[in-house]
Amino acid sequence: MNGKQKFLTMAVLCAIASVGFVLPAGAEETLTHDLDEVIVEADRDALPGGFVKTKGSIGILGDKSIMEVPFSQTNISAKTLDLFGGPTQPLDNILVGVPAIRQAGSVLHNDFTIRGFRANGTSMYVNGVHGMLTQFNVPMAAFERVDVTAGPNTGISGSGVQYESSTAGGIINLISKKAGEQPLFRYKQTFSGKGSFGEYLDLGSRFGKDKAWGLRINTELLNGETSVDKTDIKAKGIYMNLDHRDDRSTTNFLAGYRDIDIKNGMRWFKIGPNVKNFPSTINGSKNYAFDGMEKGAYGYFMVLNHEQKLNDDWKLFFNGGLNNNKLNKNVMGQNSAFTIKDDAGNYDLNYQSSATPQKAYYAQIGTSGKFATGAVKHEATLAIDKAWRNRDASTPLGYSGFGQLGTGNIYTGAIDQTGMPDGSYKTYLNNKTSIWGISFVDSLKYEKWGAVLGVHKHQGTSTSYSPTTGQATSSVTSDATSPTYALTYNPNEKIMLYGSHSENFDLGAVAGSTYENAGEILPPSKTKQSELGVKYLNKGFLTTLALFDIKQANNIAVTNPAGGKDFFRQDGEVKHRGIELSFNGAIASKWNVMAGIAYMDAKYEKTVKGSKDGVQESGQPKWSGSAALEYKADENFSIIGRALYTGSSPLYNTDSSRHFYAPSYMTFDLGVTYKTKINSIPTKLSLMCYNLANKDYWMVSRGDQIYASTPRTIYMSAEFDI
Repeated sequence: MNGKQKFLTMAVLCAIASVGFVLPAGAEETLTHDLDEVIVEADRDALPGGFVKTKGSIGILGDKSIMEVPFSQTNISAKTLDLFGGPTQPLDNILVGVPAIRQAGSVLHNDFTIRGFRANGTSMYVNGVHGMLTQFNVPMAAFERVDVTAGPNTGISGSGVQYESSTAGGIINLISKKAGEQPLFRYKQTFSGKGSFGEYLDLGSRFGKDKAWGLRINTELLNGETSVDKTDIKAKGIYMNLDHRDDRSTTNFLAGYRDIDIKNGMRWFKIGPNVKNFPSTINGSKNYAFDGMEKGAYGYFMVLNHEQKLNDDWKLFFNGGLNNNKLNKNVMGQNSAFTIKDDAGNYDLNYQSSATPQKAYYAQIGTSGKFATGAVKHEATLAIDKAWRNRDASTPLGYSGFGQLGTGNIYTGAIDQTGMPDGSYKTYLNNKTSIWGISFVDSLKYEKWGAVLGVHKHQGTSTSYSPTTGQATSSVTSDATSPTYALTYNPNEKIMLYGSHSENFDLGAVAGSTYENAGEILPPSKTKQSELGVKYLNKGFLTTLALFDIKQANNIAVTNPAGGKDFFRQDGEVKHRGIELSFNGAIASKWNVMAGIAYMDAKYEKTVKGSKDGVQESGQPKWSGSAALEYKADENFSIIGRALYTGSSPLYNTDSSRHFYAPSYMTFDLGVTYKTKINSIPTKLSLMCYNLANKDYWMVSRGDQIYASTPRTIYMSAEFDI
């Protein structure tokens, strides 16, 4: 049986599961033989319904119950990853179930926003270690959970060298798959889009005395066209997780390699100065890229975590990792977007080609322990860490750096391409950045009251290099101190009230030669958040309400009162204020929900010459929401529906003079899952349809860009536990 035949068989099985056909005599016996012996592994930390978990990682504080955390926390489970993480769907299709997160990405990039701040793989963590991922498509086959802590939390997350995005909005921590108590041999086939086929192996076993050692291996092989015309993804990877446990220590080592190539994946635009009206929605299934548009990367990462007990109360820990990634194909639109020239929807196929190989390293050592001062219980953590990132850039060889290949039109989808891009380049060392930091956090408990007191101190250095001589051209060193503190009150075991303050920082900047204060080092830009919240957990149902107020300092040009050149000062500010409400768990015996709604008022508070003071921030809608509802008929059959809403979003065009609004939009997903046995092999069949109504919409991203929508996508999978 060839690949297409196998997937046709899988499609038939999915159809049988979804419509409940009556099978002929004999076939039913084959499919359901010994059905009552299917082994279901329960997750004691998962809420009923299994969308989220009650326990997750909180930076250097370790794993904590949601009811112990004085921040807005959502721990996304493997079930949610499996349902909404189709291989041709952007990562934000999974994360958007968290009220703090809003969609801003594509199948090509991981972009999303968290409390209004741009994030992607470069700002995420893997098993608590920063810098192990890129802005590219994340290899979700290696991970079983995503823990999301909303809000800037440098004090509990340690240092990280930011690139392209930051952790100003929150911590996204991916937790790798580990070997369970029972041996696992799982084979999974997937089909999605117009012809994207995937094959996945998931192997796990524990061995040695008392099963002290565990090995989990995951492989992925993906190839074919997505639901967007001519957009093709090829990905292959292998990931190994080795862990060891005994009475005194735990160790986990994760290593992975991935090679991914995406053709014609660019779908984002800027609005040019001659556009008078916001563009009408366009056909999301059409391709708007040029032939030869391609992004490809390969590389490996390794993460090591170790905890060593010193006694019953104290332990030492180490977290470290390295990431060696080569983005060796990056043929894209000029400055990552096509610019719409007029109201007719015309644009030029302007392009550029580049490469950004980079290496990232991280090391952290610390100690944590419990003690008491009278009736007050303490859990204190002290950690020292250092993060490095060495990034290359490229210069073109066969052309000047930017080129034009013809024209296109967003409404007709017509592409008039007159040439092919030149992808030749040479690389050079562009930047070296390192940050060292020290963090101390003390969690206190007295009767029904709790408190968190912490401080993080860092120093960072960033050095730039010349593309011609290879010599350092500029360097900046800066330092900052970020406090973290919180107060909690638990009137009973079901309710938690909290108030907290947390902060984040970026490296300091140097005033350029065009400013009066050229060469002056500005302090690191800080993001400061105050948050109030309440959590209610009762009978497997969790409700969380959070109010937040975030201020972020920005560097802007300031008028020189004496005339002449402007000054470059940290005198700008944006403010994000909002409220988030989420519901997770079982609402009835067979009904499960994961829902959230968020309101955020994001405004420019201090801008250049006051030109935008008090104006709603570009790319930031006020309202967003999501609701996933599952009807679980029995242990083997369930129906899942989901609605996603994003409100109207302001947008400035390329000359920042015209203010547009992208319309609000809502999309729907619908799917079924069915567990059975085929020839005694436990099997799970899934059929999902994302964007069920094939809604066309504009999605605002990166502040000043609009993305074409992801069209209706059918996703089918068959999972066999051999």
